[in-house]
Amino acid sequence: MAQLVADFILQRLREWGVGRIYGYPGDGINGFLGALDRADKNPEFVQARHEEMAAFMACGHAKFTGEVGVCLATSGPGAIHLLNGLYDAKLDHAPVVAIVGQQKRLSLGAEYQQEVDLQTLFKDVSEYVQVCMEPAQARHLVDRAIRVALSRRGVSTLIFQTTSKRRKPCRRRPGSTAPSFPPSATRRRASSRVRETCSAPPTS
Repeated sequence: MAQLVADFILQRLREWGVGRIYGYPGDGINGFLGALDRADKNPEFVQARHEEMAAFMACGHAKFTGEVGVCLATSGPGAIHLLNGLYDAKLDHAPVVAIVGQQKRLSLGAEYQQEVDLQTLFKDVSEYVQVCMEPAQARHLVDRAIRVALSRRGVSTLIFQTTSKRRKPCRRRPGSTAPSFPPSATRRRASSRVRETCSAPPTS
């Protein structure tokens, strides 16, 4: 079975020693919930009663263990509810990484249901906030988010957008000599980066 981006992110978190993620389900993070189910409680998903409580639990985890705390919430109002717990982490210098969902790129700017400008929303509370738009970004975003949270004793926020269904590959027309995919050097470089991304462990 092909490894999905959410599966790889959980694998990367495991390599960083993350054994527990606090969160609340929602449509914007369905990919992560599926990956957590496949992960067989490694890391363990602790479902809170509310996104705000998930952030406070991640903050408490960081304070009592010295490890990075991780919380997970959906897009829109679900992400907004994380703020109280994340500000507690910021003001008490607890290393916390927040993972939140976002609408599809094709929906942004169209007043889509529960669309929120999450980068602006988390800019004040976070030492580091970035949106993952390509699979090849996932490794260095996770690595840097954790490094920043630990070194600056603060909050890092990663935003992952909901993906559309993959397009079917183009097929050759009968008698055509055109390749199935355009011979793009960019595509070849990107695919090689993805292969490298899925193999390298975090470095100190």
